[in-house]
Amino acid sequence: MLRPLASATGPLPTLVLALWLATAGAMAAAQPAADQCITDMAESEALSGQLDILSWNIQKSSNLGWEKDLAQLSDGVNLAFIQEASLQAGIPQVFSNPLYQAFARGYTTAEFETGVLTLSSSSPSLRCHFTSWEPWLGTPKATSVTEFPLAGRSDRLLTINLHAVNFALGLEDFRSQFQALADMLTQHEGPVILAGDLNTWSQERQLLVDAFTSEFGLAPVAFNPDLRTTVFGHALDHIYVRGMHATAAKVVPVATSDHNPLLVRLAFN
Repeated sequence: MLRPLASATGPLPTLVLALWLATAGAMAAAQPAADQCITDMAESEALSGQLDILSWNIQKSSNLGWEKDLAQLSDGVNLAFIQEASLQAGIPQVFSNPLYQAFARGYTTAEFETGVLTLSSSSPSLRCHFTSWEPWLGTPKATSVTEFPLAGRSDRLLTINLHAVNFALGLEDFRSQFQALADMLTQHEGPVILAGDLNTWSQERQLLVDAFTSEFGLAPVAFNPDLRTTVFGHALDHIYVRGMHATAAKVVPVATSDHNPLLVRLAFN
């Protein structure tokens, strides 16, 4: 649930902190706000125990065989964070069990709608949609935030499914997309999962994500072997957590998307 949060767990590296602070003041006025927040206080089954997580940019379900891959990847999954999810593809129907859906609209044409889709085995108590914009293309990039009750606990799990701005030479629009989440992360007391295609294709982009996640006490999940999709030698897809730790993590090579999916099992601290 949303409550004041203690500061991050340690000092930021000097270079990372400098990069983060250098754009903080300039971008404060440009932060995108939540387009829609819905609070659902209806009773639902709370999440508990270890959680199996899938994060995958599914490339608009445009490649043959994606249904088979998704069905195998999603077996037993509690939370799925899908980027470039097409509403017309019927992604939720591929899962063996009915799941709750939270969709944030991104790129849309007359034929299809795509965005980020969060699927969960428990009904979220809060859903928020954020919209950012590709500065060159003028197309939207979506972020979906959901909050879930936890069995036997007074706090809640906050999850963020983010597809980051890509086509921008500078860092301003990229950073603004993350900074839009700052107030929510500041107020939230409890575990957090941030997952998605973060488009960290440069050292500068990765340093900004490192600074942002460190500021709010989130740590990256490590993968070994690290088979994540890369551009210019930098991994694009990430899962960051707070108040949780990974007991298993793997990257699954696929031919049905230009991104390899991430599978992680998380336990609460």
